[in-house]
Amino acid sequence: MNSVNSITRREFALGAAAFAAAGRVLSAPEASAGAGADGIRVRFLGSGAAGWDPKWLDANPHTRRPSSVLLDGRVLIDFIPTGFDMLPEGCRPEVLFQTHSHGDHYNPAAAVKSGVRRVYVQESWASAAREEIAAAAKRLSLPPPEVVGLPFAKPVEECGLRFTGVPANHSTSRVTDGILERTSLYLVEKGAARLLYATDTGGIPGDAARMLGVDPHITNGNYERFAKSGTFVAEPKPLTAIIMEATNGDSDADFRMFVHSSVQAVSRTVEVLRQNGRYAPPPGQCAYITHLGLKYRDWPSEKIDAELPSGIRAAHDGFETTFC
Repeated sequence: MNSVNSITRREFALGAAAFAAAGRVLSAPEASAGAGADGIRVRFLGSGAAGWDPKWLDANPHTRRPSSVLLDGRVLIDFIPTGFDMLPEGCRPEVLFQTHSHGDHYNPAAAVKSGVRRVYVQESWASAAREEIAAAAKRLSLPPPEVVGLPFAKPVEECGLRFTGVPANHSTSRVTDGILERTSLYLVEKGAARLLYATDTGGIPGDAARMLGVDPHITNGNYERFAKSGTFVAEPKPLTAIIMEATNGDSDADFRMFVHSSVQAVSRTVEVLRQNGRYAPPPGQCAYITHLGLKYRDWPSEKIDAELPSGIRAAHDGFETTFC
């Protein structure tokens, strides 16, 4: 039995008091070097992989909830009931973007209870999400949010942020109207900040790199030729911030490599993008790993950081920083 689904059936009746009793008390928000008022403020509501159970906190307060983030205090990327007590006091999220429909990222009842007015999902499974969220709203006697099917490479503006969905290297078993679900990564932009939120995914697929403008094959010199080829290609432009999953921990040969990443995969991605001018963070700003599983699920971030390459740090539940 999947522990996330078990929590769902109990409506995830977990309050902040219960987590405090388990020793999970949030510290004050932490700021990264280079943080500024014009950046994208990110709060990690969860930084772990699937299979989480709240009872684990009794044994280890460092164990991580399933991955979810809150941006600028108004926009969620993925959300299930384990995230409610991690929201700042008085926070009322307005919009929710879903990466995919696996139960550690997507929960119709949580989407309704969060009070968001709009939910974005990849267009391949939008009709199913509408039905599921509407059914949850009816059960809860609450108004349903609007559900919007978002095509890849089509930006939308919400709450002062610009979101672009691109393909992830991940898969689900969901088929909607004869179409297999496509899973998403998100590019989030605000001012000069270009943040890639990449979970769940085995690396960055080639078509996603082109849509993001970070494919090293595409240069300013040959961009027009590629753009006229009929395949969507974004003009070359570097990322300034990266949050990427490391489900496989330090196991680079784990069988999950086809749909998930390791620390080594993240390190290679960051270094190749940096060497080719496609990742240019402000001085002192690190890339972060999330969706931590295997060996790193229960480790404190400080212990993980000691094993990580320079320029990469581990997120933890309740950690907050600003990416520029």
